[in-house]
Amino acid sequence: MIRWRWLLFSIGIALFAVAWPASQKLSFDRSLHRMFAPGDPIRTDFEFLQSTFGISDLVVFAYRDKNLWDMDGNGLERLQSIRETIERIPGVDSTMDLSKVDRMLVQLEQPLSFLGELGGITRSHPMLNPGNAIATQFKGIFEGQTHSRDSSLIAIACMLKNSPDGLHSTTQTLSLLRGIADSLAERGLGKGMLVGQPVMIEEGFEEIERDGVRLSIVSTVSLALLVLIGFRSLRWAIISIAVVQWSLIVTKGLLVWMAWDLTMVSSMLASIITVVGVATTMHWMLGYQRALQESLLPEQALSQSLNHLGRPIFWACITDAIGFASLSFAKVGPVQDYGCMMAIGSLVVLCGIFLLVPALALVPLAPRRYSRKLGLSFGLHHLPGDERLQGLLVSILKLLKKSAKSVSFAAFALLLFAIVGSLRLKVETDFIKNFNPTAPLVVAYRAVEQELVGAGVWDIILPAPRRLSQEYLDQVLAMETRLRSIEVLGNGSLDSSALRLTKVMSFADADQACRSSSILGRLSIEARLLGMQQVMGNFLQTLIVQPSPEVRYLRIMLRSREQSEASQKELLIQNVRMIVTETVQSKNWKLHFKGETESQSATVSGYYVLLSELVSSVVEDQWRCFAVATIGIWIAMSVALKSPWLALLTILPNALPSFCILGWMGWTGTPVNLGAAMIAAVSMGLSVDSSLHYLIRYQRERRNGCSFDEALVTAQSDIGTAILLSTMALVLGFASLASSNFLPTVVFGTTASISMVGGLLCNLIVLPALLKLCICPHESN
Repeated sequence: MIRWRWLLFSIGIALFAVAWPASQKLSFDRSLHRMFAPGDPIRTDFEFLQSTFGISDLVVFAYRDKNLWDMDGNGLERLQSIRETIERIPGVDSTMDLSKVDRMLVQLEQPLSFLGELGGITRSHPMLNPGNAIATQFKGIFEGQTHSRDSSLIAIACMLKNSPDGLHSTTQTLSLLRGIADSLAERGLGKGMLVGQPVMIEEGFEEIERDGVRLSIVSTVSLALLVLIGFRSLRWAIISIAVVQWSLIVTKGLLVWMAWDLTMVSSMLASIITVVGVATTMHWMLGYQRALQESLLPEQALSQSLNHLGRPIFWACITDAIGFASLSFAKVGPVQDYGCMMAIGSLVVLCGIFLLVPALALVPLAPRRYSRKLGLSFGLHHLPGDERLQGLLVSILKLLKKSAKSVSFAAFALLLFAIVGSLRLKVETDFIKNFNPTAPLVVAYRAVEQELVGAGVWDIILPAPRRLSQEYLDQVLAMETRLRSIEVLGNGSLDSSALRLTKVMSFADADQACRSSSILGRLSIEARLLGMQQVMGNFLQTLIVQPSPEVRYLRIMLRSREQSEASQKELLIQNVRMIVTETVQSKNWKLHFKGETESQSATVSGYYVLLSELVSSVVEDQWRCFAVATIGIWIAMSVALKSPWLALLTILPNALPSFCILGWMGWTGTPVNLGAAMIAAVSMGLSVDSSLHYLIRYQRERRNGCSFDEALVTAQSDIGTAILLSTMALVLGFASLASSNFLPTVVFGTTASISMVGGLLCNLIVLPALLKLCICPHESN
């Protein structure tokens, strides 16, 4: 490699040049339902809901107006003006609010006014007339959806357009909506608010993208500063940055060529590549520095360090790839993609190390006089305090001579305790808790949750006969009554404070309100439907739709509190599905479809269902993936170390940190979100690198004729220093994520930092203790 270093470097530059344009095109798939694997019933139900009613992009535009119900009608007219401004946004498909309901009632009542039924009432704004029975019923139907009984909060439901051609992206539409919301302050109404799953997902992904860039920069810069300050080597500071950035660009280019998009799970691509690149570069740099201390020329030192470290570097990247590839056994599609992406990234880092380092380590990078002025050089100085640090690491071994058994048994006991705790994990399904409590989005959600009917939006899709009948709508109303009666706690008991459906509404409710009029009640259902269609426009298609002459569907809109326990949500969803299933399987229901073929059974779906199932699925996948990662890493370590027994000893110290984190969360009742859901498999793959370097160095010293204690001391002092310094740089990088406004990123950064510190301690304390306990007596015999 050293002889052909310029050819290798040229290949690396060529790959970088080819990958750079493609890497800039890597995009984020911001579709939440695609977090589930193709064919998963949760995903297919949601896609059917989306394609049939187009309601996946529902955004609530909310603001406050204390004068909404003024009898002069100015409040409703202001509302109408704001709604019409929103409707002019290209990305908005349709809207629904109180002023549109008011207009609908005006047009429905106009043909009846000559009959005297509406004599004496104000026809311009029926919603303001307390004597209008139909208006009173519609006000009750939409209460909690468009307005609040006890507060001044007003809501406009906005359906966004699905634009596959990219002409109206969700990001652009939300930006325009935010502009209108901000402009309301100039009209004395206060700043408007945006609420809805598209808003949450959009802001969540924006935070994740910023966090990924921040982590990549901070980790790389922290390593560079560590090299500059500790070793005063400009060369190796540049090398560390080059390896990480080259690997990141090439990996992104490969993902674009393979037509993969980043998702909420795989958005930490830059962070993981930084982790692998930083750790690998640090090990080679310290190996090169040790060789220089033997008075070797730079080329000889690089050759010797490569001979010593080439094998552990290769197998470290392979074990990283195996750890990530184990995630392909998950059921959640993006988790599978994440594992494959990170496995590819680990292998790309391996290529980057061998393509770039030989050339960059031996070529002058700038005139020496400039580096001398800065106190830097292109060589590699002795780390200040290196001897003291090595002495401290060796002192740990001395303490383990008498306490190896106690340390090993304590580690086993702690692992068992942590495993039991991890079995008690609770899942966080309230997506809004992923954001900073003071963020505008959270404030808006809190207002909707408390003053309207809850932020949890979901739906029931029912097959409807081609020609609606009164008996069919009455059966839908009866089912709605049963749905409203559901009250559940997490343990299934009934209670006045139980989680329930705060709103159940469908076309059947609107039609029932129209039937309260003695005149409208005489019209056919289809005539009433046509009248509402003329006023409500496309929005009515979110309640009832007929995509073809043979097929018709009716949608029941559900609302529930988002801020509740996962067990409660799960039981609520189960009860809703049970009632829906019982209804559509009854004989009376099937009579409505006599002579017709139902093309689709009833489904229960929506963002509320998706979010309730998502993290639970990821947590369930974690244990399967961890088992696969453990077996795969053990096999790879057995080959690398040529000792299955020695490879087995690495499992405990590398599994312990992540299990301690999950065990602590289980015992303390801390809910698990996406940030911590995959920590076990990922941490296992990353922390085992240190064990690999440690044990290969130990084996080399043993082959050179050193005693057990001498080999262990050498591995502890040399490799321990590399482990300590690389962990320090990575912890600084991951700790930067604590400043994020997106809680899963904070949790990911925190748990990763703790896991790495735990892996450091386990590889410097528990691993030597296990070697002394299990290997030393055997070798003595």
